[in-house]
Amino acid sequence: MAILDVLQYFDESGQTMAARIGPSQVNMGSQLIVQESQSAVFYRDGKALDTFGPGRYTLSTQNIPILAKLVNLPFGGNTPFPVQVVFLNMRDFLDLKWGTPEPVLFRDSEFDMVELRAFGKFSMRLKDPRLFIGKVVAQKTNYRVSEMEEWLRTIIVQHLNDTLGENLKTLLDLAKHYNEIAAGMKTKVSAEFERYGVEMTAFYLGAITAPEEVQKALKQRSALGVLGPKMSAYQQKAMADALGDAAKNPSGGAGQGMGFGVGMMMPQMMAQQQAAASAQQAQASAAAATESCPKCRAAVTAGSKFCPACGAPMGILCVGCQAPLPASAKFCPACGKPQSASCPKCNAVLSAGAKFCPGCGSPA
Repeated sequence: MAILDVLQYFDESGQTMAARIGPSQVNMGSQLIVQESQSAVFYRDGKALDTFGPGRYTLSTQNIPILAKLVNLPFGGNTPFPVQVVFLNMRDFLDLKWGTPEPVLFRDSEFDMVELRAFGKFSMRLKDPRLFIGKVVAQKTNYRVSEMEEWLRTIIVQHLNDTLGENLKTLLDLAKHYNEIAAGMKTKVSAEFERYGVEMTAFYLGAITAPEEVQKALKQRSALGVLGPKMSAYQQKAMADALGDAAKNPSGGAGQGMGFGVGMMMPQMMAQQQAAASAQQAQASAAAATESCPKCRAAVTAGSKFCPACGAPMGILCVGCQAPLPASAKFCPACGKPQSASCPKCNAVLSAGAKFCPGCGSPA
């Protein structure tokens, strides 16, 4: 085993998170050099003795007091002894990607069960070197960020469905909940990362996408919402345009196809228009369902015999059964009693108890 005078590690790729040097023989007085953005954990007989930040260190009982107990120092302390050093990259690892390898099920309040895909980016750095070595690196000589990225991606996806359920009810509200979902994911995943000595420094939610058929349904619903009350006019115009196009080319295949399509749509469009016309007619009928009392001008429901406000008879009534009669009636169609009372001046038929003629106003 070669005796090393200097212990150091360079990583030109910048993708190595942890690199193990040794076991190697060193002497008391050998140099340990830790580069900027590195940390080094010094091991002797499998036990972590100390952690060093950036700088140059001389191996001595002054720098590592525990060496005095672990290392036999005859011959003036120059006896070689075996050590291991694990160098760790403490920089921020940026632009790491995460995504769902398979769709995750989401219970949507509008679309029932929906399969969603999601992806984004995150960044992280080592927070506790010894914890990271003990739980992740273990006895590996090198541990690269790609290994960590793949494993952390699994943790992120594991918490995605829970976070969606807590912050989202339907995909229709997805746009306004992006920040809440991203913040919830960062909180959940950060706690999981720290169990392994890793700190998440940023989390980004790129997109959450639904299956193609759900996206089509969302677009159709959005279009209907924009049209709103103008939908009937839009349908009429679309039908007129389609008929015009078909008339321009009555014998062509395209015209036939258009005519067939219009024919299929026609019943539905006509039914909708008829329903709209019926609604308008009902409103007109409701407006005409009242008339005014000839004596007190109070609003009276059509068909009433007496004004509910002043008790005046509404129109001409039968002298026998008080049924409403047309002005020219001589006999009541309900009870058959003759309506002999007439105005002495204009011969208009008078109702029972009338004091003035409804035709000329003369006293009865």
